[in-house]
Formats: sequence, structure tokens, C-alpha cells
Amino acid sequence: MGRHAEWRRNAKKQRRKRIRTLQATEREKKFSTEWYVKQQEIEEQLILEQINKQNEEENKKWIEAEKIAIAQWKRLQEEKERATQKQLEQEAKMKLEYELEQERKKKEEERIKASEEEQKRKHKMFMDHLDKFLSGDSVEPPPELKVVRETRSDAELCPFFTKTSCCRFGDQCSRNHQYPGISRVLLASNFYIHFGLSNADINEYDTDIMLEYEDSETYKEFKEFFYDVLVEFEKFGRIVQFKVCNNYEKHLRGNTYIEFAELRCAVAAYRALHTRWYGGRQLSLQFCNINSWSNAICGLQLRRRCPKGRACNFLHVFRNPNNLFNHNQNYNPEREKERSSRSSARSWRWSESPEREPLKRVSSRRDESSERRHRRSRHRDREDDDYDDDDDDDDRYYRRTSSRRSSHRR
Repeated sequence: MGRHAEWRRNAKKQRRKRIRTLQATEREKKFSTEWYVKQQEIEEQLILEQINKQNEEENKKWIEAEKIAIAQWKRLQEEKERATQKQLEQEAKMKLEYELEQERKKKEEERIKASEEEQKRKHKMFMDHLDKFLSGDSVEPPPELKVVRETRSDAELCPFFTKTSCCRFGDQCSRNHQYPGISRVLLASNFYIHFGLSNADINEYDTDIMLEYEDSETYKEFKEFFYDVLVEFEKFGRIVQFKVCNNYEKHLRGNTYIEFAELRCAVAAYRALHTRWYGGRQLSLQFCNINSWSNAICGLQLRRRCPKGRACNFLHVFRNPNNLFNHNQNYNPEREKERSSRSSARSWRWSESPEREPLKRVSSRRDESSERRHRRSRHRDREDDDYDDDDDDDDRYYRRTSSRRSSHRR
């Protein structure tokens, strides 16, 4: 074979090879383009699926949040509605209460007005009856005054108030206090005031405040008070008893008791002197019952043997000048002396009885007690002499004033 045929054969071979290569390249290129497109489509599909899934999740979340928001809004609306309803109910209740209160006030004002009118009517009737009683046109006192006011009607009677018409606890006492409407005895609480009585409870920082003050000065000023007050009370009628307390206790200090012979005189004195002013202080009078002056006045004080002193809850009274009004005390000094001599062997003790001691010591103790009694009796005699000297002067003064009063009454 020639060289041209060989060349021709190789040329065809190369030509076929180039064609195959080109076809393979085109085929491979074609295959690669489809795969890429498929891959892109797959990726896009995945992305879309993810987006859709995310959208669904977000939509679900939004729906849940919307449900929660709607529930909260509904709850808030319900709360607002309840609050509005409650406020309306409160306003209606307040309006109703206001109307009821206004109606109650109106009824109360009408009741008070009617009560005041009734009180005025009763007071006018009472004053008419009282004027008739005081003028002598009526024998019996007004029935409105015959009532007895009680603090605790279901409790026992207070023994101190029953005897003295005074109690250290006042109306707060757990026992019953009976206040008469009217009586023949008038009580002026804390009427007599004096430095010697008002400063009885000495302060620990003023221990020497009473060293330069004696009881005789208190008694001297008491006599001035006695004659000054007695003259005023005697204008209304005869007085059968006049007592002034010198106790240190506040509920008895300076209390003045005035007993009239007639009930009409006591009522007239109460009407004229109650709420009047004396010595810069307003006088407060009240009716009281003293069934027995002997039970009201401390018997040991009359013998100056009261262990409680002026802190006693029974009446410790000043001795009236010239022993005026002392006939109603039922006090017999001789009988009391005999009684004290008989009971000297069993005198009061305020503690347990001590054991017996030798006779020598007992006799010495008796000597000491007799000496103390002798000194005490001499001290009392000196005080009585001072009181008697003052009473002589007061007797002359009282006779002059009584003669002037009798001439004035004539």
C-alpha cells in the first residue's frame, strides 16, 4: 500500500477521533447541564420546603400568641367590667348609705327636738312644782325629785358610799352607789381648800415644804371659812349639822356636809347656791344621805387614835368652833374612856402577835407606853387650850353675827 493510503487512513482515524471527542464533550456537557439544573431544582425545592415549614411554625406561633393576646384582652375586659360593676355597686351602696344616714340624722334631729321640747315641758312643770313647794303652796316635793339614781342596780351597796356618800373609786366602783333626788343633807365636794390639805402628799424632793406650817394655822383659817359659809347657808333655814372634812384623800378632802332641819330649806339652798362662785371656784352641790353621823365619822379620829391618819376613808372632820352642831354625833367621851380602859389589854394590833417575853421587859414596855401616853395627853391639852382661846374670840364674833341675822330676819 502506498503512503497516501496510509495518510488517508490516519486522517480518517483522527477525524473520527475528533468527532468522538466532540460528541463525548457535547454529551458530557449536556449531561452536566441537566444535573446542575436538577440539583438547582432540588435545592430550590428544599429551600421552599424549609421556608414553608418555617412559615407554618411562625404562623402557629402567631396564632398561639394571638390566642393568648385575645385571652388577656378578654380577661382585662372582664376585670374592667367587674371593676366598673363593683364601682357602680359601691356608688349605689354609698348613695343608699348616705340616704339612710340622712334619713337617720333627720329622725335623730326630730327625736332630739321632740326630746328637748319634752324636757322643756317637764322642766317647766318641774320648776312650777318646785316653786310651789318652795313657796309653801305645796306640802309634798315634786315627784320628779323622789327618784333614786343607781350606778349598778344589780350589785351590792358600797359600804363606804352608804355611810359617807363618797367613794374613792367614784362611779367606776364595782358596787352600787345610790344618789337621792333630794334630801335634807347637801354635800359640797372639795369645798374647803387649804395649803395644809392640798399639799398633804409631800413630794420626795420637797420633804421640808410643810415644816414651817402647823395644823393650828389650818384650823384658824377653817374657822374663818366656817363662819363665812355658815352665815350664807343659814339664810335658807335652820341647820342641824355642819361638818367639814380634813382628810388627805382627794375624794374626801375639804368635803362640806350641811344638814338642814327641813327638806324645803335644803332644796332652796341647792337652787340658790349650786354653780355659784366662792373664792374663785365654782360651787358644786349635790344631795346625799347620811343615815348616821356616828357611822360616817371615824370614831378613832375623835380619840386621835386612827392608825390610817388622814388617809382614812371615813370622815375626819374639823372640830366646829364652840362645839357647834356636835349634839348629833352620839359621842360620849366618858363611855369611850371606860371602853378604852376595859379594852386596853386587847388593843388593836396591825400585825401578828409577838411571842411572850420576860416580865421585866414587859414592865419596861408598859412604862414606855404610859410615858408616851402622858406626853401625848399633854400635847393634846396644849392644843385644846389653843383651840379654846380661839373659840372664845370666835364665840363673841358668832354671837354678834347671829344677833345681826336674827334682827335681819325679824
